[in-house]
Amino acid sequence: MKKLLILFLVIGNLLIAQQAIHKCYTTEYMEMIEQNQPGTKESVKNLFDAAQAHAQQHYTLKATNAAPDTIYRIPVVFHVVYNGANQNTDHALLESQIDVLNDDFRRMNADTTNTRAVFKDRASDVGIEFFLATIDPDGNPTSGVTRTSTTSTFNFLDMDGMKSSASGGADSWDTDKYLNIWVCDLSTLSPFGIVLGFAYPPSGAPNWPAGQSASDLNDEGVAIHYEIIGKNNPLATGQLSIGDKGRTAVHEVGHYWGLRHIWGDSGDPFTGGPDCDLTQDDGFSDTPHMGNNSQAFGCSFAKNSCMNGESPDEPDMVENYMDYSTESCQNMFTQEQADLMQSMAVIGRPNLVHVIQDENFNLDPGEWIVVNGTDTFQMGTGIVISLQVGDLVMFLNENNGYNYTVTGNSNTFTGSAIVTATKEGTVSFAQGTTGIRVLYNSKVSLFPNPTKDIFTIQHQLGQGEYSVAVYNQLGQQIINTTLNSNYQQFSTQDLRSGIYYVKVTNYSSPISVQKLHVLK
Repeated sequence: MKKLLILFLVIGNLLIAQQAIHKCYTTEYMEMIEQNQPGTKESVKNLFDAAQAHAQQHYTLKATNAAPDTIYRIPVVFHVVYNGANQNTDHALLESQIDVLNDDFRRMNADTTNTRAVFKDRASDVGIEFFLATIDPDGNPTSGVTRTSTTSTFNFLDMDGMKSSASGGADSWDTDKYLNIWVCDLSTLSPFGIVLGFAYPPSGAPNWPAGQSASDLNDEGVAIHYEIIGKNNPLATGQLSIGDKGRTAVHEVGHYWGLRHIWGDSGDPFTGGPDCDLTQDDGFSDTPHMGNNSQAFGCSFAKNSCMNGESPDEPDMVENYMDYSTESCQNMFTQEQADLMQSMAVIGRPNLVHVIQDENFNLDPGEWIVVNGTDTFQMGTGIVISLQVGDLVMFLNENNGYNYTVTGNSNTFTGSAIVTATKEGTVSFAQGTTGIRVLYNSKVSLFPNPTKDIFTIQHQLGQGEYSVAVYNQLGQQIINTTLNSNYQQFSTQDLRSGIYYVKVTNYSSPISVQKLHVLK
């Protein structure tokens, strides 16, 4: 704890007392983690260097400003942690934040025309897209938003308090499979002003040694102040209007993918003089060397903090999302920043990304499908789906947030299906083999039916190794045992009321499937 308090005294000396807005707390956040877990910053740097090497290897022959070879899709879950109704962020604002992330990371933002000519050929499509998660960790459909009412406030003594239900926050979803974004009140996080956001950059990869990872992987993600989440947030007034474009989240998600501040955290954090020491850099050659950030300068195209630096003829890149310039001024990532983030998707967060590609997969009982954005079905016995060419289909359990367009001539199936998807976004179907369909065999009897307590299987199948499996209507196996005689009873005391399917097999080949009605 002494280390933490000392650290804040050091930070306090760097800050100006009247400064009310702290745009990004990631640097300070990492300093605190370093105090508690020495070596974390080195681990982050090692992975950054590895991703840079990966990017250089894979993009050397790629033309400048070329479109990405692969588009990575990222499932997002917003954890809204609120203390009072005004902090319970409207769903439409969260959707608008997804729109801003997609526009800016794919360089589809309307203000690309504001990128100055000197930087135009460096501006890049990152090739990363975001969508609200469609399925939760338990396999249930979700809106991609959780909401937690709290009486807690979060401060520097527990920086990650909003990320834990034990401290009044919301537990993360598997950080290996979801980008977790906590939306909450960060105004009490720092004693020096309102924090708008902070993030945890990747600090380990699957092939890295033990110990070179976050102190708690459940904390990985992004935290955003509730008053500036989304585009045109009505609460982003006064000094907070600097965050009304939704680009604080773009900045923090940049950190999440491993980007550093464009000025390399050199110079005074706010209004002090620049530090043009070339060792203080963001690690990219296509961003001009900067001596400090632009928070105190707003959107000054005349700003050139390091005229004696590596690029004496280039102004500061205030257009870059990783500066502290006014959000209305920001409009670009560079090619090297984009390459680094794409490489981080491969070696830093490989289990998070989804790619629309040529593939075959099963649509099994219990899984969810949405047709034309309105009709939701859970696959199971008796569920028949007939699709027309041109229909849009989303597979919730794939959790890629993508609407495929139906092609092909035969797209009617029941219970389950074999799916053929393409990288062009089309899909066709064939009847799956895992669906349960009644198979009549006169040598197998099932009684009583309906039943309350027990049922009996009697058969005249002759010698063999027979087994019995009982399935519910979703195709989930409830009972699996051997059939030891030609007259055998089974208990239903653990079964709820409903329809079940009793399948008798011989060496895994089904020879009888019958409906069983259980009454309670």
